[in-house]
Parts: sequence; structure tokens; C-alpha cells
Amino acid sequence: MKTKKEESLISVNSKIGEKKKNKDFDLKINGFIPSVNFHLWEPCNMRCKFCFATFQDVKQTILPKGHLPKEEAIEVVKRIAAFGFQKITFAGGEPTLCPWLPELIATAKSLGMTTMIVTNGSKLTDEFLEVNKENLDWVAISIDSLNPETNLKAGRAISGSKPLTQAYYQHLIERVKSAGYGLKINTVIHRLNMDEDFLEFIRWAQPKRWKVLQVLSMEGQNDAHFKDLEISDMEYQNFVDRHTEIKSITEVVFEDVDAIRGSYAMVDPAGRFFDNVDGCHSYSQPILEVGCSIAYQQVRYDAQKFEERGGVYNWEKQSPPIRITLSGKVASGKSSVGKLLAERLGYAFCSIGNQTRKEAERRGMTIAEFQKLCLNTTGMDQEIDLSFSNDCNGQSGLVIDYRLGFQFIKNGFHVYLNIPDELALERIRAANREGDDETTLAKRNEIFKQQFLQAYNLDYTLPANYDLVIRINPEKTLEDIVDEILNASFK
Repeated sequence: MKTKKEESLISVNSKIGEKKKNKDFDLKINGFIPSVNFHLWEPCNMRCKFCFATFQDVKQTILPKGHLPKEEAIEVVKRIAAFGFQKITFAGGEPTLCPWLPELIATAKSLGMTTMIVTNGSKLTDEFLEVNKENLDWVAISIDSLNPETNLKAGRAISGSKPLTQAYYQHLIERVKSAGYGLKINTVIHRLNMDEDFLEFIRWAQPKRWKVLQVLSMEGQNDAHFKDLEISDMEYQNFVDRHTEIKSITEVVFEDVDAIRGSYAMVDPAGRFFDNVDGCHSYSQPILEVGCSIAYQQVRYDAQKFEERGGVYNWEKQSPPIRITLSGKVASGKSSVGKLLAERLGYAFCSIGNQTRKEAERRGMTIAEFQKLCLNTTGMDQEIDLSFSNDCNGQSGLVIDYRLGFQFIKNGFHVYLNIPDELALERIRAANREGDDETTLAKRNEIFKQQFLQAYNLDYTLPANYDLVIRINPEKTLEDIVDEILNASFK
């Protein structure tokens, strides 16, 4: 008979895939968790009172600067990769304060690991997002409240006094998704935010994962303020119950105190494995001194808990999605991009525009006249969308030119082609397409927007609706755009 831990280990290994052959450890000792959090950096520019990982104990005892030197941190990443971890999450403190974070990310990626950062978002500049887009797969943003006053009281604020606003978070999410990163949102539920409603915000943000954690007491980390922030299991469950419906929008992971303890493989700023089983941090010897095999055996991780809390998911680059939708304003190039993309993937290409044009021709109307008819005729939009989306959802291997694909196409990767008006006008002049000219461009775009707002209360131009937003410019060729979609859609 296999023990539960052995059965859990077999299950995890079967989901993650065969481990590297040159292992120097016995997986049956403690069970193996294939994802590790490297808390590489104690310094933080926020003062969250509930923080599970302040590492003041580490700083005060063995690591005065709160982090390893760059070369040693890189070596820790190399050892972690050689040990067999499949995914590494760089955390802190605030990891984006670390000047050599890009080198750590690049090292991890070059060694075959899926890469993620967990950040408060305050330092996620456009430059950072651009520099790391080839090596960083996921960005996890910690968002505990949309109310600045609540964030201020909880210490989720720069220097403890400057909270981020909902508008800031929304703009940040748009930039992260526009750059092609997998978006995750982490939320810690505590006394000050437990009655908040995140439904509308998560529906808008549409992260690939939303992790909702119950505030956790951790001796030596958050003792000073925990009593003011503690919530009961019932209070946490009330929050969960009010947000369960979000599972229809995205993958939601609810983690209570019991699910958190012992279910994470973690490395501290000094390069030691640590666990939180006893309500405090218990550290191994340093990895660089004794190696991962010995250090890993000195902590207590529960692979079964890791699996049960949803630790195994599709974090690696996958096969292309079975459906890719393309949206954008008039003359954004959806059709041209879609046909080349379909050719590259060996997919079929289809367009709701063709179906709409056929219906307009059948009625003896121009496309602009037919749009006005749809705008003024209750139910006509819904009939067209229902028919078209049902056809698409019944097939796989499709590239779909469809402005509302993000709403109606299931299991799709949704792309928005963002074209400046000036470039769109140039394209219309060059194409000399019947019924389209510069005088109709603004009108058609506005009609589309109003049509969808009226029918579904959806603004199709919002970047947060999409997995990828591509900024179109004259220098980008069709091949460049298709390459960008392919690179992002395999994440």
C-alpha cells in the first residue's frame, strides 16, 4: 500500500512531467514540490502589517543587507534549477527593487524554468516590462484593496504613507497584459478588507489566476499587528462564498490558513529553504554550503497539500490555444494578420465581418448602413453573435476575426490590434476599399463601440479585455505581428 504522501508525489509528477534524469536526491523523502518561491530580497518599499515574509529575523542575525550578493544569488538560482524545480517565483520583500533581478530571471529561463515575479506593482515601469518580456513569463500583482484608505491602514502603501489607487492598478494591469505577460493577482483577506467586493474588478481585469489567501499569523514576521488584522475561518469563508462565481471568469484559488501551511517550497534571502509549518519560519542550512539535496531534507513540505490547493496548473509554455481571436478598430489589419497567422498555425480563418457584409449585401445596404440598422434594431446583434459564436465554439484550430471574441469565444487567446487613427487613415487611402474612406472611419469606429455598449454594455476597446494588446506602427510587418502573437500565445 502506498502512503498518501507517495500517492500525492506520483500524482504531482504525472502532471508536471518526467523530472530531469540527473537527480541527486530521493523524492520519497519529503515529497517534491516542483514550484519554488525565491524570496531573494528583504528590502521593501511598502509596510504591509500582515506580511508573512518580512525577514527581519534574517536581517538581524545573519544577513545585514537583507540579500545575498548578486553572484551568490545567481548561483542559488542555478542550484535550484539543477535540483529539478520547474517554476521559480521571485518574491521579496519587493523583488523589483533588486537591480540584478533581470539577470536572475534570465538565468532561470535559460535553465528551463518557468519564471514569475510577485510584486506590489509600484516599480513595474514600461522599461522593466520591455526588458524582461523574453525571459519573464508571469507577473503576479499583490492587490488587497481598491480603497486607498484601506490600503493605508493596512500598510499596503509606499513608505507606509502613499497607497496605490484603483486607477493605478487598472493602468498597470493594462500595461502588463499589453506586454504579453501572464497576469496573476494575489489578494490577502484580513480584518480591514474582508467585506470588500472584488467581483466587478476581477471581471474587468480577467487575470489568468486570482489567488485569495486568508491572513496568516507568522511568528517573527507579523506579530506586532496580527491581532488587529486576524479574521476567523467563517469570515474568510464568507468572502469566498461571495466571490465563488468568479470561477466562471478565471481560475480562482482560495487558500485558507491550513492550505497555506507547509504547501509552499520557499527559499529565504540568505539562500536557505524554509517552511512555515509551526507558525514560524524554520530554516535549512544554506543551499550554497550543503547543496539542495541536504537542505531540502531539512524542511517539511507537503506535496499533497501543494496539489490540493491548486499548485499544479498550466504554467509552462503550452501548445497554441485552440482558438485565437483578433479585435481592433477599422483598418487595424485583423483580416491580414488573421490569414497569415492561420497559415502559420495550419488553422482555418473565419471572420464575423464576412458574415455581416453578406447580410448587408442581402439587404442591399452598405456595411455602415447595416451597422446603423443593428444599432437601432433590438436583438439583431444578439442573433448574429449567437449564430457566429456557436459555430466557432463547435470547432478547434481557428483564427477568428471578431471584435467581441473575448466575450463569446471559449478557450480562446484574445488579441487586440491597437492602431493609431493616422495610420488607419493611411491604410484606408491606400486600399481604396469601396464604402470606406477617411470620412467614414471615425463614424464606423464610434458605431461599433456604441453598438456593443448598447447590446452588451461592453467596451471592446478596453485593453483589459484581452490577453495581448499589440501596438501597430508603420515599422511592424505582418510577420512581426504574427510572431508577437505566437510568442505570447504559447505562454
